[in-house]
Amino acid sequence: MGEEYELTTLGEWNPDLRFELQEACSLLNKEVIRLEHRHYLPEPPISVLGIVCGVLTMNEEIEVIVRFPDGMEQLIKTELCGDYLLVEKATQVPGRFA
Repeated sequence: MGEEYELTTLGEWNPDLRFELQEACSLLNKEVIRLEHRHYLPEPPISVLGIVCGVLTMNEEIEVIVRFPDGMEQLIKTELCGDYLLVEKATQVPGRFA
């Protein structure tokens, strides 16, 4: 107990990047992949696909639940935009989900 840890972050945290309820609900049933799997696009295998399957509010913030074959992720908008790609947008226009 009492150990100090150094925390290193990549990029800047943007606290203003938050889901609106309608925006989060519009993502339900959409396919996403993790950035490290983007080389599978435009047709990623089912083993790397995640499906947005839920929306919840936690600590006054709206989050989405993404179900992957290996587990579930609970993501705020900053995490989704930074570490994941929305498959339908990635196949239309190269770049990140925004």
